[in-house]
Amino acid sequence: MGGAKPLFRALAVASVARLNPECITCTPPQHDPDIVFFTDGWKVVLHPAQCGLGNVLLATRRHVPRMADLTPAEWLEFQTVIAALEPALERAFGAALINMAYQRNWAYREAEPDPPFKDGQPNPHVHWHITPRYAQPVHFGGMVFDDPTFGEPFEWRKVTVPAEVRRAIIERLRTEVGVVLE
Repeated sequence: MGGAKPLFRALAVASVARLNPECITCTPPQHDPDIVFFTDGWKVVLHPAQCGLGNVLLATRRHVPRMADLTPAEWLEFQTVIAALEPALERAFGAALINMAYQRNWAYREAEPDPPFKDGQPNPHVHWHITPRYAQPVHFGGMVFDDPTFGEPFEWRKVTVPAEVRRAIIERLRTEVGVVLE
């Protein structure tokens, strides 16, 4: 008896990264080296910028240009993912609060749109920036992560995090969410 498929999943063995050149957000979980977990309709990826320890992106697995285009099932699963992810981020590293931002701006910029234009037109993909906020500096993986604008809007900055620390962040988040490896 197989039973129900676990909701929050990740691959036990990561394959070689093959990011989708047309829309990086459309990269399937099995080809995304920074995948934290995925569901049928959503994926959570560790953000390239770890200026806020545990910054992640929550994106639809299919290419959806606007929140208004989500199916009822995707909306329900979005709520389920947020209900698990927000407290997991608070527990994982002691975040005081979580900021969430839905931004499509980069898809419309003239220089280096992200994702790239498709047929000469903006090609936005629904995704949320989920950012843990910290009242005090956090020590993790031999690094110190601070939040100099705590209590104010988050300001992105370039913070280089070694691959082994990125993996440790992903593993900590997977544990807190209760991810099942496939």
